[in-house]
Amino acid sequence: MTPRLNLMKIAPKSLQSLLDLTNTIAHSHLEKGLLELVKVRSSQINGCAYCIHMHSKAARAAGETEDRIYLLDAWHEAPCYTERERAALAWTESLTLIATTHAPEEDYEVLKAHFSEEEQVNLTLAITTINAWNRMPSASVPCPTSEAPMRPDADETLVFQALRPKLLRLAYRMLGTLAESEDIVQDAWLRWSRTDRQQVGNPSAFLARTVTRLCLDYLKSARSRRESYVGFWLPEPLIDIGGSPDEGMEEAEDVSMVLMMALERLSPLERAAFLLHDVFGMPFSEIAPAIGREEATCRQLAARARTHVRAAKPRYPLKGQEGEEIARAFFDAIASNDLDGLKTMLAEDVVAYSDGGGKIPSTLQPIHGRDKVLRLVAGLSAKPGDAPRWIQAATIDGLPGFIAIDRFGTLQTTAVAIAAGKVIAFYTMRNPDKLRHIESLVSGMGFSRLRPN
Repeated sequence: MTPRLNLMKIAPKSLQSLLDLTNTIAHSHLEKGLLELVKVRSSQINGCAYCIHMHSKAARAAGETEDRIYLLDAWHEAPCYTERERAALAWTESLTLIATTHAPEEDYEVLKAHFSEEEQVNLTLAITTINAWNRMPSASVPCPTSEAPMRPDADETLVFQALRPKLLRLAYRMLGTLAESEDIVQDAWLRWSRTDRQQVGNPSAFLARTVTRLCLDYLKSARSRRESYVGFWLPEPLIDIGGSPDEGMEEAEDVSMVLMMALERLSPLERAAFLLHDVFGMPFSEIAPAIGREEATCRQLAARARTHVRAAKPRYPLKGQEGEEIARAFFDAIASNDLDGLKTMLAEDVVAYSDGGGKIPSTLQPIHGRDKVLRLVAGLSAKPGDAPRWIQAATIDGLPGFIAIDRFGTLQTTAVAIAAGKVIAFYTMRNPDKLRHIESLVSGMGFSRLRPN
């Protein structure tokens, strides 16, 4: 193994000025979320995958959504950033990309319009400081805002449990089902417990590679089952009720329906390369042995995957009370067979997705267009008592939605995608095999299932 040159230990005084400046900026009056967005964008331009990962994590902790972090490299076109944030990001790119020339005057004029003179100084210092950290050799010094690396000789259980949420999210994104993801992570634990950890330099990278290989092996066998799946396949719904995601998925806000649907259209290798690099910040040099491909091939796989994911044109879901109110109004219109009210809520190009897995009646293919969706709802609610019954509002795979049952006691979840005040898509899960983890939630609410008439 190549020895790592750690400048923090060898020349601490040389780095003290950078450390002092970093601490000063952290305690400035600039918004923490804004600073983290700037740090992520600088790291993206500099190509520091480790810093991208760490600053993205810090941005989430500061309240940033996954969409805003994911779309940072396309902030010019994305409408989810404020004018103040756009001014800061433009200034970040100017100071990060300049070489022998100076920052464009127009970018500075925009900066002055949104930041005071003191804020301009602090922001400029923040950008130049993070650029300095980013451009150090990756093996030389850890990013000052990163977590301390875990020692390979630390207690095996503590190390694994600290990494378990990350590993579960990785497996869930690869497979789309919680049960199989739990099994994969458990298999990874068994391998970890049998491994000589003195030979493991980076437990996080080692376990991510292990989970990825296990997922790829599983997908080889699961692909044939997926291809013979009855009806349209949807990922197993990840439920968040009142801000409490499913156990073990603490950072579930970064698992969106849009991303999961886009990942499903990728090959297993493309999915692995994209997730490990773009989402979890692993360098291609470590991804290559994880998926058994050359480093250049991994770059191509990730690039192709990135193109497909961006082509999915992610929308910006409403969150909190507003999203819940629209989801409730959408449900009420369906339950009361109020087609006129429902028509005003649906976008003209709305799409209805349903997954029954061949075990519960559902549409076999997506229904496209408002008129066809209205006819579908009218048919489902034609008989009194056929409409679903409300159980609970919930965030489902990052979208506002609800849990309900029909008159036969069939459990289902519906996630509602909204843009410009209109429902552009909704995803209904009825497959009982994918709803087992929600049964306990329903039981915990003391809800009695309905009996068939």
